[in-house]
Amino acid sequence: MTLSIDEHVDTLIGFANGHFHNEKAYDAQIQLKITHSLAVLENAKAIIRSEKISPHEADLCHLAALYHDIGRFPQFSRYQTYNDRDSINHARLGVLTLRTLSLPKGLSDQDWRTIRFAVGQHNLKTIRPDLPDHLRHPTNVVRDADKLDIYRVMVEHFTSQNPDPVVTHGFVEKPGEYSLAVYDSIMARETSDYRLIQSANDFKLLVIGWVYDLYYTQSLQLLREKGYLDILFSLLPDDERIQALNKRITNFMDERLS
Repeated sequence: MTLSIDEHVDTLIGFANGHFHNEKAYDAQIQLKITHSLAVLENAKAIIRSEKISPHEADLCHLAALYHDIGRFPQFSRYQTYNDRDSINHARLGVLTLRTLSLPKGLSDQDWRTIRFAVGQHNLKTIRPDLPDHLRHPTNVVRDADKLDIYRVMVEHFTSQNPDPVVTHGFVEKPGEYSLAVYDSIMARETSDYRLIQSANDFKLLVIGWVYDLYYTQSLQLLREKGYLDILFSLLPDDERIQALNKRITNFMDERLS
């Protein structure tokens, strides 16, 4: 019998609710991360359905996905930002938070170590390729599921009339401009570095480059079905370099999905 996740969802929401301040703009940021956490859980379920993963390991993947951003709530409460460079590493804070919470029963200490490991690894630029078998799926499922929903959030905010600077980490629109350092790293099929970002277009390019880091074929399929990459490319300058990158990304996805 697989674990019922409802009690854990209630735990996550209850913890998050404790960070509301009854102030509209502030509370919208807390709600954003509640919605994101639940969406990442649903993405994880969709990825797992396409993989040969045991029911118990699937439970660990689900819980790691649900709790992956639990550090965001105390982070925003303390610093009023989701930018780790300006505050604290939210993944590490999430690990510490999980150690202090009263969590539902039913999992072993080893299970919780696995979940905390996945939470702690979810925001790294890259992870070691030789993860032990018991950590491979929980870590990679969470990383993919998280990125898939961040694509959604970025598309929603970059296409809105008033993009939220908290969500976009304060990067401003500079029409027609983007950093060649960011562009070149993605053309080289590498994930780029936040430290290179100078504008909103750089941020869009960085997120587009996450496609190279998606571990599961199903994640790429879901990304293509949602059309997020097409939307992000439509928001970038329509020049020869961007067109070449679009073609390179399309070819990469075609190769992976063939």
